[in-house]
Amino acid sequence: MSNEQQNKIVAFPLLKERLVEKATEHMQHKQFQEALPLFEQAYELDNKHHEILLGLVICHVELGDAGIAKELCEQMLKEDIGDYYHNLQMYLMVLIQLGHYHEGYVTLQAVIQEHKLPSEHAEQLYQLLEFCKNRMNQEQVIEEQTEEEQIEQFKSFTALDNIQDQLEWVHSLKTKRIEKQRFFLEQLFSSEAIHPIVKTVALKTVMEEEVDIDFMISKFGETKKVNALQLKRTTPYLFAEQVEAQLTEKLEHENPTLLQVAVEIWQRHLFITFPFLPGDNVKLWTEAVYAVSLMMQGEESDAAVAEEDGSFSAAELRKAIKELKEIEEISFI
Repeated sequence: MSNEQQNKIVAFPLLKERLVEKATEHMQHKQFQEALPLFEQAYELDNKHHEILLGLVICHVELGDAGIAKELCEQMLKEDIGDYYHNLQMYLMVLIQLGHYHEGYVTLQAVIQEHKLPSEHAEQLYQLLEFCKNRMNQEQVIEEQTEEEQIEQFKSFTALDNIQDQLEWVHSLKTKRIEKQRFFLEQLFSSEAIHPIVKTVALKTVMEEEVDIDFMISKFGETKKVNALQLKRTTPYLFAEQVEAQLTEKLEHENPTLLQVAVEIWQRHLFITFPFLPGDNVKLWTEAVYAVSLMMQGEESDAAVAEEDGSFSAAELRKAIKELKEIEEISFI
């Protein structure tokens, strides 16, 4: 084929529309990982299409790439693609997710001073302005807190009866807030009074923000020193993946429903005990998870029989099953 012929090749008719339609369908079913590459292909065909850009923003936000979503929103605002005020609301929501409250406040203040807000958008935008202002004030208070004040704040935090309230607070952590709340977090990670799930969510938040700080964390009678930045670079653990792979090999064709139960049990166990691993014996923990998943389905499990090749004992298997069951009991809050 000549170069002239190659240059004349065009995309299939309605390819862009088909990509957007399929991507939107995935997005409606919360399948953002599947929707993203389709929107990206459509973007290559038309980088000025509002529906494509909006789909990319939503997918990146849902998949934790708020920084990319911010750049796309800025493109829509700068190039006047789609409804300006709808894009502005989306942009502000992304800034809030990133914790860029000051940037959001300044941006919205400038828009309000220069333009009269349309009635259909005014209430929502003023609410966002107030929200950014309040968060800016909260951060200022936090930046001025002494170590003693943060310890007192931790006492109030532990007094909360509802774990969901604690989780909501932890979810609001952002990079500069984390750096200013080191003493608070040290208390949180070391206290046995804090639910393990709250500790896991707090630690993963610190990891996501890539904060290079060491913490001592205690769970289930064990204590270890962790660096959030290094921890992010070493997870997921090969051992955990190997157990899941063996469960899949064992049950995928024999009993897919039981496989789903087993994988959920294993993933909950890893989440709650994080950053501690239960051991390094893949066969032992594969059999233990298998046994517990059978029990949860009301089926018999012979946990007294040791692995024939001698890789673990019956006593070790019973101990692992006991640990799994104990974690299951506290996994739903």
